[in-house]
Amino acid sequence: MIKLLKTYRLIIFMILISSQLYGFYGDGGGRSFIDFLMDMNQFRGRTDQVGVLLGPSNYRFTVGFSGRTSGIILDNWTNDYKGIPQLTVYLRPGITVGFGVKTENFNFGLGYQFRYLHKDYQVHTPMFTFTALDNTLRFNLPIAIGVGSGNAKNTWLVSTGIETRYYPKWIIDQIRLYIFYGYARISYAKYGFKEENLQIDENAKNVYKAMSSVGFDLRIYFRFLKESRKQLEGGKNLPFSIEPYFRFLYNCALRTLENQGGRHIRYGGNNYDINAYGFDPDSLGVNFSSDEKFSGGYIGSLPQIPNPQGQPTISDIYRIGLAFPVGFRVQSEYYGLYLEPSLSLTLIDGKNISISGVSKRGPFFTLGWVIYGEIFLTPIPEIELYLAVQTGGATRLGGALDPAYSSGTTLIFNTDCGITYYF
Repeated sequence: MIKLLKTYRLIIFMILISSQLYGFYGDGGGRSFIDFLMDMNQFRGRTDQVGVLLGPSNYRFTVGFSGRTSGIILDNWTNDYKGIPQLTVYLRPGITVGFGVKTENFNFGLGYQFRYLHKDYQVHTPMFTFTALDNTLRFNLPIAIGVGSGNAKNTWLVSTGIETRYYPKWIIDQIRLYIFYGYARISYAKYGFKEENLQIDENAKNVYKAMSSVGFDLRIYFRFLKESRKQLEGGKNLPFSIEPYFRFLYNCALRTLENQGGRHIRYGGNNYDINAYGFDPDSLGVNFSSDEKFSGGYIGSLPQIPNPQGQPTISDIYRIGLAFPVGFRVQSEYYGLYLEPSLSLTLIDGKNISISGVSKRGPFFTLGWVIYGEIFLTPIPEIELYLAVQTGGATRLGGALDPAYSSGTTLIFNTDCGITYYF
């Protein structure tokens, strides 16, 4: 029973798509909606997720909340610019439900997530997943659809991150490939454009900006079993594993089309990661992916340029990321430990690079490190305590890769914890 728990202890109840679709949980790629088909019944509560997975062996059902909201589910702390005394109550996390069926040779699941990001913008994400070949081949397809209203009327975004995994279990432990695509059609008829004596209907559907991006993320994992000099009862040596992996990420912006009431203008795109969860209905802009999951194997987003230089403008922008993590894993009856140092390189380049109106020659780059660790405590088979810690210097959680230029070397520290009850 304990061995079974150790094998299946990591489950995620929902896809976290705050610009990314997948977390990493130390094993170098993390759990996604695929894995709920293979995990055992449990209740989980962590810093960024709470939910339950249950059902008989051949049927799986999951429901829960997810999102980096510091545990907040509902609140009315907001500035929504309404001229009435009543405050608006907002649902902060995403709500996810999923259902799966398991057969002898083939398993599949369907899921749906709703995220209320703003009074003028919500995101709907249907998901489909399946596994085959004794679970050595796994596939996941989420499609995030963002729909605007009010200030973002006639605006919609679509993004996806197709995930494929294969577990050869020979020399290479596993291979993961993620394919990304994003499309945003943003209407700005309400604000018009700079053209003299031109009247624009704010409901016009032929005044918009269309942006898109593509990318992929390839990860190759290895696992080497070792024995420690420390001996257990009975004279056996304590086993552990060394788990290096390689990550290569590429994202690029495609050409942008601007429709000014029938006049089409095309130019180089300036966002390599269009995602339905990154849209800001107040500014009508799409933020760069800035919420890399709490993890090792980190690859950063667009580096922030220290003041007073300001932010760069780059057309036909692209990002290349490389990460070289090495994991060390130890497991025993009552605890599990995973430690992962990682070296990370991020390159950003494109055409027509300018900072505060001054032309520059790229690429921008950041070379940094991350130390990531997990601790599992299982005093009894039914209860598990989880603690994860991430520290870094030049590389950190989020999109800002600022050096500590104002206060010397600054240690960046993030943590996550929670409990799981197996039943």
